[in-house]
Amino acid sequence: RIITSRLREFYIREAVAYIENNYQKDITVEEIAGALKLNRSYFGKIFRQSTGKSPQRFLMNYRMIKAAEMLTLTKRPINEIGASVGYVNQMHFSRAFRAIYGTSPRDWRKNNRAEK
Repeated sequence: RIITSRLREFYIREAVAYIENNYQKDITVEEIAGALKLNRSYFGKIFRQSTGKSPQRFLMNYRMIKAAEMLTLTKRPINEIGASVGYVNQMHFSRAFRAIYGTSPRDWRKNNRAEK
């Protein structure tokens, strides 16, 4: 059991590192599992058990944290920010952002700008 839990922790750390290093690309859960040489459903199960989120949800949350940072700290156009966190379709980006923060990227920027 100790080896199993250590191995699981290793896989989760590696998965999180993979997401942190590749979130701006169009990555899938299959690719993350593949990078770890794990079966997709097994990977999804251990990831959810360890983090409380599905890999997809974790990835989306991570992307939205990065997007919120850019909206707050830069003047880059919203569609550029969406693309830089892995959303080539601005509508999909706005929908995902709203699902996490409850507001549009434009309104978030208006209310959270670093230099007001």
